[in-house]
Amino acid sequence: MSRHRRRPKRVEVISTTFDKRGRIISKAQNSYTKTHTEMFRLCRSIGVFERTFLHAEVHAIIKARGRAIHKISIERYDKAGNPKLAMPCPICQEAIRIAGIKVVEYTVG
Repeated sequence: MSRHRRRPKRVEVISTTFDKRGRIISKAQNSYTKTHTEMFRLCRSIGVFERTFLHAEVHAIIKARGRAIHKISIERYDKAGNPKLAMPCPICQEAIRIAGIKVVEYTVG
């Protein structure tokens, strides 16, 4: 395996969920072509209708399939592979709150 991080073609957001023991439950990234009914529901609940593509945080929570998530990690990288601020948006903050996630970590770049 390469020691160098591959360079994304665009800004990339990756989200990973963990259980209490630090084991990975799920991993996901933003989709700029797909969405999910849960994403629509979250957008509608906070009154946002223009950002309905599937966000990495929401996707990772969905992929956890109801397992107890203790921590979520959110990473954002620019085209050169440099870390950037990845603080969750209001839609993702609502998803994290609903999922009962206690710890949120994100890159600050």
